[in-house]
Amino acid sequence: MTRFLQMTDVHFVPAGNQLYDMDPKARLVAGIDLINRDPLGAEFVLLTGDLAHKGEVAAYENLRDTLSDLGLPIHLMMGNHDSRAPFRRVFKDQPEIAGGFVQFAMEAGNGRILCLDSLNDRPGDHVGRLCDTRLAWLDTEIAATPAETTLIVACHHPPFDLGIPNMDDIKLADGEALFEVLNRRKPDQMLFGHVHRPISGVWRGIPFHIQRGFNHQVALTFERHPTLQFCEEAPDLALIDADREGVRIFTRSVGGEVRHFPATGPET
Repeated sequence: MTRFLQMTDVHFVPAGNQLYDMDPKARLVAGIDLINRDPLGAEFVLLTGDLAHKGEVAAYENLRDTLSDLGLPIHLMMGNHDSRAPFRRVFKDQPEIAGGFVQFAMEAGNGRILCLDSLNDRPGDHVGRLCDTRLAWLDTEIAATPAETTLIVACHHPPFDLGIPNMDDIKLADGEALFEVLNRRKPDQMLFGHVHRPISGVWRGIPFHIQRGFNHQVALTFERHPTLQFCEEAPDLALIDADREGVRIFTRSVGGEVRHFPATGPET
């Protein structure tokens, strides 16, 4: 069995600062406290990008210090708000491939997780990219994955439209090239961040899950607006549970669970 937690889009800022009248650190601390109290058997946490809001060293330092209290190993991916050089100044041991991209493979139980770096090389461009180097790495890693192994591919940017126009404008630009690689062996599951909303479905025969953003959420609207519309909701964690029978994804609210009680309690 492979069991791990997904979090995404924590959008950290330097210590003492807030973002959209919210404190990214306080929200993440609540999630860490919940994980430490009850990890649900998870082996590690995967944070699928947008670690920092503006990619500053001070924001990554704040994130590093906050994550030091987490009782599980954590693996960090790049998102469109991140910056590789400041990230590496703080998180010095993170894996990388040729070209300096933060891509890596993880073996977990009977599963294999391939984590992609879809950060655009053009500063300030929020559209996702996967160049030939990154796609060639993925192709090699998929080929090296035994057929009986559960294959999960994680990427910050989804490669398809969702009907949320302002987010569709900044999806992964290289969706066709990505699918050409994935079609050689379709993953059992894909995991995304970026959209800040929990969305599940199937893309060209591949099941996918988009995890809710941890700090702020994108408002659920199918109309185009002059700028992105955000809202504030309780964050949540996704527990990914995979074995030879398939993949199951559970979500758990952080701050939304008021109380636990038995079904035999009073009905008044």
